[in-house]
Amino acid sequence: MGDNGRKRTPSMNLAVQVSMRVLAIGTALASMGLMITNHEVASVYGIAFEAKYSDSSAFRYLVYADIAISALTLFTLVWACLAVRKRGLVFALFFFDLLATLTAMSAFSAATSEGYIGKYGNTHAGWLPICGYVHGYCNRGTLSLAFSFASFLLLFILTVLTASAARHH
Repeated sequence: MGDNGRKRTPSMNLAVQVSMRVLAIGTALASMGLMITNHEVASVYGIAFEAKYSDSSAFRYLVYADIAISALTLFTLVWACLAVRKRGLVFALFFFDLLATLTAMSAFSAATSEGYIGKYGNTHAGWLPICGYVHGYCNRGTLSLAFSFASFLLLFILTVLTASAARHH
């Protein structure tokens, strides 16, 4: 229905796989680069403080996860090219895609919760919001999270595609 009788060829599937993997690597590296260079100094009531990603364990986790996701996705890029020729490799490709997707989801979730606290604070814990003082830091952090989410979505779609391919082989 809707495919006009056309079947996807292995080369078309490979082109989709390669394109999505390259995009996933690019978005993960963009997220990592933005977060690593995220740094701002502000003054509140005459007291200077520095906001940097390395002060947050969730942001450090996002950076390390983005590095791991990029490396794993680069590995699966090569693996996908081999899996077209050898059908038995498709399930392993699914496993690696699932691993990258879950890592991206957990890192994005942790960093988003930290960003929420930075923007809105937590009155019950006595944590004040800081985004009113370090606008650039929060904006770059938000952009990094957007790239991280894009990476997660691409990896999720890849996982679904490889699961479908593994099911049909």
